[in-house]
Amino acid sequence: MSWIHTGKTQAFNYTGLDKNMAQEHGIRLPAQYLVNKWQLTHQALLMLASLNDYDQQQLMKEIDYVTRNPHTTFSTKHSLNPLRRLYRWRYPFRSYHYLIDYRTTANSQVVINDILFDQALYGSKTNSAAERTMLYLVGRDANQRYDGAKDRDGMSALEESVGDVEPTNQIRTEHAAVNGMQNNLNKAAWLMGVHAQAAYSSDTISAYTLFHNPTDGGLLDFNECIFDKFSRTKSHNAQHLAAVLAQVQQQGKAVKWVVHSQGAIIFNAALIHYRAHYGGRLHLQQLAIHGSGANVKRLTSLATGLGIRIHTVSNNPFDLVPNIAGGNNLSPSSLCRSLKFCGLVLGPNSSPGVSPHTLPYLGIETYKQQLEMFGNYKKAAQVQRYINKHAGKVR
Repeated sequence: MSWIHTGKTQAFNYTGLDKNMAQEHGIRLPAQYLVNKWQLTHQALLMLASLNDYDQQQLMKEIDYVTRNPHTTFSTKHSLNPLRRLYRWRYPFRSYHYLIDYRTTANSQVVINDILFDQALYGSKTNSAAERTMLYLVGRDANQRYDGAKDRDGMSALEESVGDVEPTNQIRTEHAAVNGMQNNLNKAAWLMGVHAQAAYSSDTISAYTLFHNPTDGGLLDFNECIFDKFSRTKSHNAQHLAAVLAQVQQQGKAVKWVVHSQGAIIFNAALIHYRAHYGGRLHLQQLAIHGSGANVKRLTSLATGLGIRIHTVSNNPFDLVPNIAGGNNLSPSSLCRSLKFCGLVLGPNSSPGVSPHTLPYLGIETYKQQLEMFGNYKKAAQVQRYINKHAGKVR
Protein backbone atom coordinates (compact mmCIF):
# COMPACT_ATOMS: atom_id res chain seq x y z
CA MET A 1 0.00 0.00 0.00
CA SER A 2 1.21 3.54 -0.69
CA TRP A 3 0.05 6.72 0.97
CA ILE A 4 -0.79 9.69 -1.26
CA HIS A 5 -0.16 13.15 0.13
CA THR A 6 -2.98 15.66 -0.22
CA GLY A 7 -0.62 18.30 -1.60
CA LYS A 8 -1.93 20.87 0.86
CA THR A 9 0.64 22.94 2.69
CA GLN A 10 -0.75 22.10 6.12
CA ALA A 11 0.07 18.42 5.56
CA PHE A 12 3.74 19.28 5.95
CA ASN A 13 3.53 21.72 8.85
CA TYR A 14 4.61 20.02 12.05
CA THR A 15 3.65 20.21 15.68
CA GLY A 16 4.07 18.40 18.97
CA LEU A 17 1.58 15.77 20.12
CA ASP A 18 0.05 16.93 23.37
CA LYS A 19 -2.77 15.48 25.45
CA ASN A 20 -5.51 17.55 23.81
CA MET A 21 -4.42 16.78 20.27
CA ALA A 22 -4.09 13.08 21.09
CA GLN A 23 -7.58 13.00 22.56
CA GLU A 24 -8.98 14.82 19.52
CA HIS A 25 -7.50 12.21 17.18
CA GLY A 26 -8.19 9.13 19.29
CA ILE A 27 -4.56 8.44 20.17
CA ARG A 28 -3.68 6.95 23.57
CA LEU A 29 -0.41 8.41 24.78
CA PRO A 30 2.04 6.12 26.62
CA ALA A 31 2.19 6.54 30.40
CA GLN A 32 5.72 8.01 30.31
CA TYR A 33 5.10 10.20 27.26
CA LEU A 34 6.95 13.55 27.22
CA VAL A 35 5.27 16.34 25.25
CA ASN A 36 7.40 17.87 22.47
CA LYS A 37 9.99 15.13 22.69
CA TRP A 38 9.30 14.68 18.99
CA GLN A 39 7.25 16.52 16.39
CA LEU A 40 5.15 15.22 13.52
CA THR A 41 3.59 16.56 10.35
CA HIS A 42 -0.16 16.74 9.83
CA GLN A 43 0.21 13.88 7.33
CA ALA A 44 1.96 11.67 9.90
CA LEU A 45 -0.62 12.63 12.54
CA LEU A 46 -3.46 11.47 10.27
CA MET A 47 -1.67 8.20 9.57
CA LEU A 48 -1.08 7.59 13.28
CA ALA A 49 -4.72 8.40 14.07
CA SER A 50 -5.95 5.92 11.44
CA LEU A 51 -4.26 2.99 13.20
CA ASN A 52 -5.79 0.83 15.89
CA ASP A 53 -4.59 1.23 19.47
CA TYR A 54 -2.16 -1.71 19.33
CA ASP A 55 -0.47 -0.43 16.16
CA GLN A 56 -0.26 3.06 17.66
CA GLN A 57 1.45 1.82 20.82
CA GLN A 58 3.96 -0.31 18.91
CA LEU A 59 4.69 2.54 16.53
CA MET A 60 5.22 5.07 19.31
CA LYS A 61 7.80 2.71 20.81
CA GLU A 62 9.60 2.84 17.46
CA ILE A 63 9.34 6.62 17.32
CA ASP A 64 10.72 6.86 20.86
CA TYR A 65 13.71 4.76 19.76
CA VAL A 66 14.28 6.99 16.76
CA THR A 67 14.06 10.08 18.98
CA ARG A 68 16.70 8.71 21.34
CA ASN A 69 18.89 7.50 18.45
CA PRO A 70 18.26 9.88 15.54
CA HIS A 71 21.43 8.86 13.70
CA THR A 72 21.14 5.12 14.27
CA THR A 73 22.12 2.63 11.57
CA PHE A 74 20.17 -0.10 13.39
CA SER A 75 18.31 -2.00 10.67
CA THR A 76 17.68 -5.50 12.02
CA LYS A 77 14.19 -6.36 10.83
CA HIS A 78 13.41 -9.54 12.67
CA SER A 79 14.64 -12.09 15.15
CA LEU A 80 14.36 -15.79 14.40
CA ASN A 81 15.76 -16.84 17.77
CA PRO A 82 13.36 -19.62 18.89
CA LEU A 83 14.00 -18.87 22.57
CA ARG A 84 12.86 -15.28 22.05
CA ARG A 85 9.67 -16.60 20.45
CA LEU A 86 8.90 -18.86 23.41
CA TYR A 87 8.29 -15.78 25.52
CA ARG A 88 4.88 -14.93 24.15
CA TRP A 89 4.50 -11.77 26.23
CA ARG A 90 7.43 -10.28 24.28
CA TYR A 91 7.09 -8.95 20.75
CA PRO A 92 9.18 -11.41 18.71
CA PHE A 93 10.63 -8.89 16.25
CA ARG A 94 13.10 -6.09 16.86
CA SER A 95 11.19 -3.53 14.84
CA TYR A 96 7.57 -3.01 13.84
CA HIS A 97 6.25 -3.28 10.28
CA TYR A 98 5.68 0.43 9.71
CA LEU A 99 8.34 2.61 8.13
CA ILE A 100 8.98 5.92 9.90
CA ASP A 101 10.06 8.69 7.53
CA TYR A 102 11.75 11.30 9.72
CA ARG A 103 14.28 14.12 9.68
CA THR A 104 16.15 16.19 12.22
CA THR A 105 15.93 19.99 12.38
CA ALA A 106 18.78 22.42 12.91
CA ASN A 107 18.19 22.29 16.67
CA SER A 108 18.27 18.43 16.63
CA GLN A 109 14.49 18.09 16.97
CA VAL A 110 13.17 14.86 15.39
CA VAL A 111 10.25 15.44 13.01
CA ILE A 112 8.15 12.48 11.79
CA ASN A 113 7.28 13.26 8.17
CA ASP A 114 5.17 10.22 7.36
CA ILE A 115 4.25 6.68 8.40
CA LEU A 116 4.09 3.92 5.81
CA PHE A 117 4.15 0.14 5.56
CA ASP A 118 7.71 -1.14 5.38
CA GLN A 119 7.78 -2.89 2.01
CA ALA A 120 10.54 -5.22 3.19
CA LEU A 121 8.40 -6.57 6.02
CA TYR A 122 4.88 -7.14 4.73
CA GLY A 123 3.68 -9.91 2.46
CA SER A 124 4.67 -13.53 1.98
CA LYS A 125 8.18 -14.64 2.95
CA THR A 126 10.22 -17.67 1.95
CA ASN A 127 10.74 -18.25 5.65
CA SER A 128 7.18 -17.95 6.99
CA ALA A 129 8.54 -17.23 10.50
CA ALA A 130 9.52 -13.80 9.15
CA GLU A 131 5.91 -12.92 8.27
CA ARG A 132 4.17 -10.33 10.43
CA THR A 133 0.85 -10.24 12.23
CA MET A 134 -1.09 -7.62 10.32
CA LEU A 135 -4.27 -6.92 8.40
CA TYR A 136 -4.44 -7.72 4.70
CA LEU A 137 -7.08 -6.75 2.18
CA VAL A 138 -7.57 -9.94 0.15
CA GLY A 139 -9.32 -9.92 -3.20
CA ARG A 140 -10.91 -13.15 -4.40
CA ASP A 141 -12.96 -14.64 -7.22
CA ALA A 142 -16.47 -14.53 -5.77
CA ASN A 143 -17.58 -17.31 -8.14
CA GLN A 144 -15.27 -19.82 -6.48
CA ARG A 145 -17.27 -21.37 -3.66
CA TYR A 146 -16.84 -24.46 -1.55
CA ASP A 147 -20.48 -25.53 -1.65
CA GLY A 148 -19.97 -29.26 -2.22
CA ALA A 149 -17.28 -31.90 -2.56
CA LYS A 150 -14.45 -30.90 -4.90
CA ASP A 151 -12.06 -33.02 -6.94
CA ARG A 152 -8.41 -32.07 -7.41
CA ASP A 153 -9.20 -29.60 -10.17
CA GLY A 154 -11.87 -28.02 -8.01
CA MET A 155 -9.45 -27.73 -5.11
CA SER A 156 -6.85 -26.12 -7.37
CA ALA A 157 -9.46 -23.58 -8.47
CA LEU A 158 -10.15 -22.70 -4.83
CA GLU A 159 -6.46 -22.25 -4.13
CA GLU A 160 -6.13 -20.01 -7.19
CA SER A 161 -9.17 -17.91 -6.33
CA VAL A 162 -7.07 -15.29 -4.51
CA GLY A 163 -6.63 -11.88 -6.10
CA ASP A 164 -4.43 -9.09 -4.79
CA VAL A 165 -3.23 -9.35 -1.20
CA GLU A 166 -2.33 -5.91 0.16
CA PRO A 167 -1.62 -4.71 3.71
CA THR A 168 -4.21 -2.37 5.19
CA ASN A 169 -4.21 -0.24 8.32
CA GLN A 170 -7.83 -1.02 9.21
CA ILE A 171 -10.85 -3.13 8.23
CA ARG A 172 -12.78 -1.68 5.29
CA THR A 173 -14.68 -4.80 4.20
CA GLU A 174 -17.88 -6.41 5.44
CA HIS A 175 -16.14 -9.72 6.14
CA ALA A 176 -13.01 -10.54 8.12
CA ALA A 177 -11.22 -13.72 9.13
CA VAL A 178 -8.57 -15.06 11.52
CA ASN A 179 -6.61 -18.07 10.29
CA GLY A 180 -5.33 -21.07 12.20
CA MET A 181 -1.90 -22.51 12.92
CA GLN A 182 0.70 -23.52 10.32
CA ASN A 183 -0.77 -21.18 7.71
CA ASN A 184 1.69 -19.01 5.82
CA LEU A 185 0.22 -15.91 4.19
CA ASN A 186 -0.41 -17.57 0.81
CA LYS A 187 -2.35 -20.46 2.34
CA ALA A 188 -4.22 -18.27 4.80
CA ALA A 189 -5.30 -15.88 2.03
CA TRP A 190 -7.07 -18.49 -0.11
CA LEU A 191 -8.26 -20.75 2.70
CA MET A 192 -9.89 -18.08 4.85
CA GLY A 193 -11.61 -16.66 1.79
CA VAL A 194 -13.15 -20.10 1.30
CA HIS A 195 -14.17 -20.23 4.97
CA ALA A 196 -15.71 -16.76 4.81
CA GLN A 197 -17.72 -17.63 1.70
CA ALA A 198 -18.90 -20.92 3.19
CA ALA A 199 -19.85 -19.28 6.49
CA TYR A 200 -21.82 -16.46 4.88
CA SER A 201 -23.00 -18.36 1.82
CA SER A 202 -25.76 -15.90 0.92
CA ASP A 203 -23.18 -13.10 0.53
CA THR A 204 -21.05 -12.47 -2.53
CA ILE A 205 -17.53 -11.99 -1.21
CA SER A 206 -15.12 -10.48 -3.71
CA ALA A 207 -12.84 -9.14 -0.97
CA TYR A 208 -12.34 -9.65 2.75
CA THR A 209 -9.90 -8.60 5.46
CA LEU A 210 -7.50 -11.20 6.79
CA PHE A 211 -6.13 -10.81 10.29
CA HIS A 212 -3.05 -12.87 9.51
CA ASN A 213 -1.78 -15.13 12.26
CA PRO A 214 1.69 -16.12 10.94
CA THR A 215 3.18 -19.54 11.61
CA ASP A 216 6.43 -20.15 13.47
CA GLY A 217 6.16 -23.90 12.87
CA GLY A 218 4.04 -26.55 14.56
CA LEU A 219 5.79 -26.59 17.96
CA LEU A 220 5.90 -22.83 18.46
CA ASP A 221 2.35 -22.40 17.13
CA PHE A 222 1.23 -24.98 19.69
CA ASN A 223 3.14 -23.06 22.37
CA GLU A 224 1.24 -19.93 21.37
CA CYS A 225 -2.09 -21.75 21.64
CA ILE A 226 -1.27 -22.94 25.16
CA PHE A 227 -0.16 -19.44 26.14
CA ASP A 228 -3.41 -17.83 24.93
CA LYS A 229 -5.52 -20.49 26.62
CA PHE A 230 -3.95 -20.46 30.05
CA SER A 231 -1.93 -17.28 30.55
CA ARG A 232 -3.49 -14.20 32.12
CA THR A 233 -1.44 -12.03 29.74
CA LYS A 234 -2.42 -12.79 26.16
CA SER A 235 -0.23 -13.08 23.06
CA HIS A 236 0.53 -10.11 20.84
CA ASN A 237 -1.78 -11.66 18.24
CA ALA A 238 -4.68 -11.50 20.71
CA GLN A 239 -3.80 -8.01 21.95
CA HIS A 240 -3.64 -6.77 18.36
CA LEU A 241 -6.99 -8.36 17.45
CA ALA A 242 -8.61 -6.86 20.57
CA ALA A 243 -7.52 -3.41 19.39
CA VAL A 244 -8.94 -4.12 15.91
CA LEU A 245 -12.28 -5.12 17.45
CA ALA A 246 -12.29 -1.94 19.53
CA GLN A 247 -11.55 0.17 16.47
CA VAL A 248 -14.25 -1.26 14.20
CA GLN A 249 -16.84 -0.97 16.97
CA GLN A 250 -15.84 2.64 17.64
CA GLN A 251 -16.11 3.39 13.92
CA GLY A 252 -19.59 1.88 13.79
CA LYS A 253 -18.61 -0.85 11.34
CA ALA A 254 -20.60 -4.10 11.19
CA VAL A 255 -18.15 -6.92 10.48
CA LYS A 256 -18.90 -10.59 9.84
CA TRP A 257 -16.02 -12.61 11.31
CA VAL A 258 -15.03 -16.20 10.66
CA VAL A 259 -12.35 -17.87 12.79
CA HIS A 260 -10.73 -21.22 12.10
CA SER A 261 -8.72 -23.54 14.35
CA GLN A 262 -6.15 -21.47 16.30
CA GLY A 263 -8.01 -18.43 15.03
CA ALA A 264 -10.80 -19.33 17.48
CA ILE A 265 -8.26 -19.48 20.33
CA ILE A 266 -6.87 -16.07 19.36
CA PHE A 267 -10.37 -14.60 19.08
CA ASN A 268 -11.30 -15.98 22.51
CA ALA A 269 -8.11 -14.52 24.03
CA ALA A 270 -8.74 -11.22 22.24
CA LEU A 271 -12.22 -10.98 23.79
CA ILE A 272 -10.76 -11.55 27.25
CA HIS A 273 -8.15 -8.84 26.62
CA TYR A 274 -10.81 -6.54 25.14
CA ARG A 275 -13.07 -6.97 28.16
CA ALA A 276 -10.21 -6.17 30.54
CA HIS A 277 -8.63 -3.24 28.67
CA TYR A 278 -11.31 -1.69 26.44
CA GLY A 279 -14.78 -2.71 27.57
CA GLY A 280 -18.08 -1.87 25.94
CA ARG A 281 -20.42 -3.85 23.71
CA LEU A 282 -19.39 -5.39 20.39
CA HIS A 283 -22.98 -5.61 19.17
CA LEU A 284 -22.10 -4.71 15.57
CA GLN A 285 -20.00 -7.86 15.15
CA GLN A 286 -21.03 -11.41 14.33
CA LEU A 287 -18.99 -14.57 14.42
CA ALA A 288 -18.77 -17.90 12.60
CA ILE A 289 -16.62 -20.57 14.28
CA HIS A 290 -15.01 -23.33 12.18
CA GLY A 291 -12.89 -26.25 13.39
CA SER A 292 -12.56 -24.56 16.75
CA GLY A 293 -9.34 -24.95 18.71
CA ALA A 294 -11.15 -23.17 21.57
CA ASN A 295 -13.91 -24.55 23.73
CA VAL A 296 -17.04 -23.51 21.85
CA LYS A 297 -19.23 -23.16 24.93
CA ARG A 298 -16.80 -20.77 26.61
CA LEU A 299 -16.14 -18.81 23.41
CA THR A 300 -19.81 -18.37 22.53
CA SER A 301 -20.65 -17.39 26.10
CA LEU A 302 -17.88 -14.79 26.15
CA ALA A 303 -18.82 -13.46 22.71
CA THR A 304 -22.55 -13.18 23.39
CA GLY A 305 -21.80 -11.56 26.73
CA LEU A 306 -20.07 -8.77 24.79
CA GLY A 307 -22.95 -8.51 22.33
CA ILE A 308 -21.48 -10.47 19.41
CA ARG A 309 -24.03 -12.52 17.48
CA ILE A 310 -22.97 -16.12 16.87
CA HIS A 311 -23.74 -16.86 13.24
CA THR A 312 -22.74 -20.53 13.02
CA VAL A 313 -20.57 -23.15 14.71
CA SER A 314 -19.24 -25.84 12.39
CA ASN A 315 -17.02 -28.72 13.54
CA ASN A 316 -16.40 -32.02 11.77
CA PRO A 317 -17.04 -34.97 14.17
CA PHE A 318 -13.83 -36.62 12.86
CA ASP A 319 -11.68 -33.55 13.54
CA LEU A 320 -9.27 -33.89 16.46
CA VAL A 321 -8.81 -30.12 16.80
CA PRO A 322 -12.29 -29.21 18.11
CA ASN A 323 -12.83 -32.63 19.70
CA ILE A 324 -9.56 -32.94 21.63
CA ALA A 325 -7.61 -29.66 21.46
CA GLY A 326 -10.77 -27.61 21.96
CA GLY A 327 -12.16 -30.01 24.53
CA ASN A 328 -15.55 -29.96 22.82
CA ASN A 329 -16.12 -33.71 22.72
CA LEU A 330 -13.93 -35.95 24.87
CA SER A 331 -16.20 -38.98 24.79
CA PRO A 332 -14.53 -42.35 24.09
CA SER A 333 -16.15 -42.58 20.64
CA SER A 334 -15.00 -39.07 19.75
CA LEU A 335 -11.44 -39.81 20.88
CA CYS A 336 -11.45 -43.00 18.80
CA ARG A 337 -12.70 -41.19 15.67
CA SER A 338 -10.22 -38.37 16.13
CA LEU A 339 -7.25 -40.72 16.50
CA LYS A 340 -8.26 -42.77 13.45
CA PHE A 341 -8.37 -39.63 11.30
CA CYS A 342 -5.47 -37.71 12.88
CA GLY A 343 -3.17 -38.81 10.06
CA LEU A 344 -5.33 -36.85 7.63
CA VAL A 345 -4.87 -33.72 9.75
CA LEU A 346 -1.20 -33.98 10.76
CA GLY A 347 0.41 -36.82 8.85
CA PRO A 348 2.15 -37.15 5.47
CA ASN A 349 -1.16 -38.13 3.84
CA SER A 350 -2.80 -34.89 4.93
CA SER A 351 -4.09 -32.47 2.31
CA PRO A 352 -6.93 -29.94 2.23
CA GLY A 353 -8.97 -32.34 0.09
CA VAL A 354 -9.08 -35.14 2.68
CA SER A 355 -8.47 -33.44 6.02
CA PRO A 356 -11.51 -33.24 8.33
CA HIS A 357 -10.05 -29.98 9.62
CA THR A 358 -8.82 -27.76 6.78
CA LEU A 359 -11.89 -27.04 4.66
CA PRO A 360 -15.21 -25.71 5.98
CA TYR A 361 -17.43 -28.50 7.29
CA LEU A 362 -20.54 -28.63 5.10
CA GLY A 363 -21.99 -31.79 6.59
CA ILE A 364 -21.03 -35.41 7.04
CA GLU A 365 -22.31 -36.54 3.64
CA THR A 366 -20.23 -33.87 1.92
CA TYR A 367 -17.15 -34.95 3.85
CA LYS A 368 -17.69 -38.58 2.80
CA GLN A 369 -17.99 -37.47 -0.83
CA GLN A 370 -14.87 -35.34 -0.45
CA LEU A 371 -12.89 -38.39 0.64
CA GLU A 372 -14.24 -40.37 -2.30
CA MET A 373 -13.28 -37.58 -4.71
CA PHE A 374 -9.66 -38.05 -3.61
CA GLY A 375 -9.84 -41.86 -3.77
CA ASN A 376 -9.71 -42.46 -0.01
CA TYR A 377 -12.47 -45.07 0.00
CA LYS A 378 -11.29 -46.72 3.22
CA LYS A 379 -11.86 -43.57 5.27
CA ALA A 380 -15.06 -42.84 3.34
CA ALA A 381 -16.38 -46.26 4.40
CA GLN A 382 -15.63 -45.43 8.05
CA VAL A 383 -17.55 -42.18 7.67
CA GLN A 384 -20.45 -44.11 6.11
CA ARG A 385 -20.57 -46.43 9.13
CA TYR A 386 -20.77 -43.35 11.35
CA ILE A 387 -23.62 -42.02 9.20
CA ASN A 388 -25.49 -45.34 9.44
CA LYS A 389 -25.03 -45.44 13.21
CA HIS A 390 -26.24 -41.89 13.70
CA ALA A 391 -28.92 -41.83 11.01
CA GLY A 392 -31.13 -38.77 11.44
CA LYS A 393 -28.90 -37.30 14.15
CA VAL A 394 -26.04 -35.74 12.16
CA ARG A 395 -25.89 -33.30 9.35
